[in-house]
Amino acid sequence: MKQGIIHATLIAPDLQQVCDAYVAQLDLQVQQQATLSTDDAAALDLHDLAGAPLAWLTNSAGEPVLRVVEDPAAVVAEPMFRHGWLSLEVLVGDIDTLAAGLQPPFKVLGAAANLELSDAIRAAQVLGPCGELLYLTQIKAQVPPFDLPMTDASVANTFIGVMTTPDRDASQHAWSALLGAKGWAFDTKITVLNRAYGKPLEGRFPVAVVPMPGQCMVEIDQVELPAAAPRRHAGQYSLALRLPAVADGALRDAGWEVTVVGARRSLRGPAGEHVELLAG
Repeated sequence: MKQGIIHATLIAPDLQQVCDAYVAQLDLQVQQQATLSTDDAAALDLHDLAGAPLAWLTNSAGEPVLRVVEDPAAVVAEPMFRHGWLSLEVLVGDIDTLAAGLQPPFKVLGAAANLELSDAIRAAQVLGPCGELLYLTQIKAQVPPFDLPMTDASVANTFIGVMTTPDRDASQHAWSALLGAKGWAFDTKITVLNRAYGKPLEGRFPVAVVPMPGQCMVEIDQVELPAAAPRRHAGQYSLALRLPAVADGALRDAGWEVTVVGARRSLRGPAGEHVELLAG
């Protein structure tokens, strides 16, 4: 059974607009349209959205990789200005061709370029129709010590969840407890954040990367942001993970809020990020 990142959940004010955009431009297909069940709403900590319209989108391999839940009241805003989930890093086969063809409602924030970390990783940053940030990433060769996937598909799947936090060490501690690996900490430039904050493009941020099964990872970026009133934003909301079992007590000790929902766990991390922990 597949482990690591299984799928992502977006919240969209307009479900049909998001589905149309992903089908037309990112090579996904609508597999199913339904409503959010009470159990799924609980697992997502979205109790008030039980019964809301949703759609499952699959990649060219037929894998459900994106669940979109409609909430007309959700606020669309760029995710760089709040802590929690920042971006879905999505594996693609040819980033230059894909990014060159994107049109509204997608907005390319940064043209395809090699990462400072390695010329074998090439990515473009794109804002989606409900305010979600996508790092569309092509892996051309392995980059030790990381275990990275590669694909020939136009768009494959999310393989890295990227988040921002006020405290890299606290978030890395929490994620290391969940994933059973310490990972790596370093400073690096993050162009999309430097642009958003009006900083020099060479500015660096404290970052941690923690590996998980299935050639997946979480990236933790430390940024200073002013306090904001709690509200539900459209865009990336949750990642669904399947991982080796970890005791709830150990997760709570590491900084996670844990709610048991049948065979699943609803997790809230130190920076506010939500994780749906699947059974198996």
